[in-house]
Amino acid sequence: MLGIGIAGLLAAIISLSVGEGGPQSQRIGQVGPVQQLFGGIAQDGARLGDPDADTTISVYTDLRCGPCADYQIATIDPLVEELARTGEAQFELRHYSLGAESKTLAAEAAAAAGAQGRQWQYADLLMRNLEAAGAEVDDEFLADIANAVPELDADQWEADRSSDAVAETLATDEEEGASLELQAEGPSVLVTGPGGTEDLGVEPSTADIEDALERAF
Repeated sequence: MLGIGIAGLLAAIISLSVGEGGPQSQRIGQVGPVQQLFGGIAQDGARLGDPDADTTISVYTDLRCGPCADYQIATIDPLVEELARTGEAQFELRHYSLGAESKTLAAEAAAAAGAQGRQWQYADLLMRNLEAAGAEVDDEFLADIANAVPELDADQWEADRSSDAVAETLATDEEEGASLELQAEGPSVLVTGPGGTEDLGVEPSTADIEDALERAF
């Protein structure tokens, strides 16, 4: 009887750990808060929010960068709730490597999730769990993130990682970041509206972004 009970308990634990994409690693946290933040907001590739919004906030960032992750969580995430969910502005997630590599596995993985309308959840969950990655953001860690994102088909995500569409997206982001002469010191933010585009530089504050949105009209 004891053996049967233990077997049943193990089966229950395994059942709880498996989602649509497969077994979810116990090292990935913050799944609930991330889904609560982004769930129900329209997404298409890099875009988050109403495509008809008059203003766009473009965030050029490196998903492997610890300070970039801190900035995303402290500054960009609250603005998502305030502006994207209400339809006041849309956001763009653009990948710009701050290291020697022009294309990173993390950027590739997030862009592949974007093919299923889940790039922002993927990127935010990755950033919130960077410490769990240890010294390197490798394929195992990236797969753990994919399996933790609700309603993401992990098999399709894996296939999309090597697609021409993802490669073209990352090449475009890097080229545009270089043409804008973005500083390789942290995440950069641009605000675009009827009044034009304004480069706010590295890690602008919430107040800086909100003021730029007013000037964008």
